[in-house]
Amino acid sequence: MAAYRAPPPSYSVTNARMAQNNVGAHAQNDSSRMLASKASPSIKKELEKQLQVEDDSNRQEMESFADYYAIIRTMEKLETQYIRGTIAPDVYEKECQKLLPRFSTLKECLPSDMQNPAMAIPTFMSRYQLKAARAANRFATGVPATCSAGGGEDSSKIALFVAEAVQGFITLMDSLRLGMTAVDQVHPLTADVVNALNKIAQLPADFEPKMKVKSWLQILSAMRATEVLDENQTREFLRDMENSHQTFVHWLQSRNT
Repeated sequence: MAAYRAPPPSYSVTNARMAQNNVGAHAQNDSSRMLASKASPSIKKELEKQLQVEDDSNRQEMESFADYYAIIRTMEKLETQYIRGTIAPDVYEKECQKLLPRFSTLKECLPSDMQNPAMAIPTFMSRYQLKAARAANRFATGVPATCSAGGGEDSSKIALFVAEAVQGFITLMDSLRLGMTAVDQVHPLTADVVNALNKIAQLPADFEPKMKVKSWLQILSAMRATEVLDENQTREFLRDMENSHQTFVHWLQSRNT
């Protein structure tokens, strides 16, 4: 019988290393399979929850951007129709007043750099090659063009519009005095005053109270709905509204003398 001869040293070392690598690879694969298939229910649940949260977050962000895009496009089309005279002013105003609060609600779901429509919409348009300068201006203004430009209503209703403006001032000032300083509380009240003043065709275009209320509306439009005016902002806002209301009343008295 031939004597047993051991394999060459190089063969033994090579095979030993290969075997070691194979064992390591199999051990790693087995470990991965074990982690995937034999993880405790609590760990599996937590991993699945994290993956679901990430998926839901990405999906919600994409849906919000899609809605943002759609609302901007809709407003741009509405503004174009109004300028071209292919839509009645009252229909335009009604549809515009539907889009404005929807836009304000939607932007709460977007990043902080997308909150100010005067800056965010042009950035968004540039990024996605969207032309909607008219929509950007309307969302930044916060009121329909029929109200922003003034004189959009029948001047024979002057008494009704004056009453609406006076009541709007009083309601807004009372709300500020009562501590209702959240943006989503004072924004619609401010918009009501702007709308009422702009319906009074007899008011000068540069009437100071109208310009002051409009400037505050633009400030509020650039803020989140959940933000709250601080003490200094509230005092300044209230002072401006009191002065504007008083100036408006003096204007009315001068018209009746």
